[in-house]
Amino acid sequence: MDLYGFALLSLSSLFAVIDPLGCIPFFSGQTAGLSRGRKRRILVKALLVSLLVLLLFTYAGSAVLHTFGITVDAFRIAGGVIFFGVGLDMLQSRPRRWHTGLDQAAAAGTAPVAPVDPDHDPSVTPLAIPMIAGPASITTVMVLRAETPGATGALIVSAAAALILLLTGVILLTADTVLRRLGPTGMRIVEKLMGLLVTVIAVQLVLNGAAPFLRDLVAAAR
Repeated sequence: MDLYGFALLSLSSLFAVIDPLGCIPFFSGQTAGLSRGRKRRILVKALLVSLLVLLLFTYAGSAVLHTFGITVDAFRIAGGVIFFGVGLDMLQSRPRRWHTGLDQAAAAGTAPVAPVDPDHDPSVTPLAIPMIAGPASITTVMVLRAETPGATGALIVSAAAALILLLTGVILLTADTVLRRLGPTGMRIVEKLMGLLVTVIAVQLVLNGAAPFLRDLVAAAR
């Protein structure tokens, strides 16, 4: 895979697993009743924490694998299994542990807003971790980093993470407007498209991880 193809894969993979549009219901629920300025500060803090977490696993992920004696191929297969579960949840519109789900968001849009604690700060948990920098996105940067070793691969993954987080910030700043424009049906359509993409990526990761093992098995049997 050339660098342009790898960059496109990095962007599409991170966009699919972070799922900025899927984050909208959760962000709206966690910041309901807060001023626009307060929402912006919470969002900026959440994005900075998420970026630090993803960069940490981008650059230190291989050391973690080496420490525990985990091969890259095994991690590809594990990542594929995780992605497949995430993709199925999205395709079937099931609420995920780090999202509230679209049904809750639709109900929240018609329910009265409860008083908000002035000290309420969901920026680090649950917005940054695990909603944005959750298991799927952390696994993604580690798998992508393993696909293209070296400084260039790390730089591409880091830039892709920063760009997707920037896009996530723009989308979440307009969360209320997006919810009104798309509505529950539009959100479900987008979620299913992202779920299909995540599922396809998951299958390819499993195939990439299993291929070396199968080749060695066939060679040993000859």
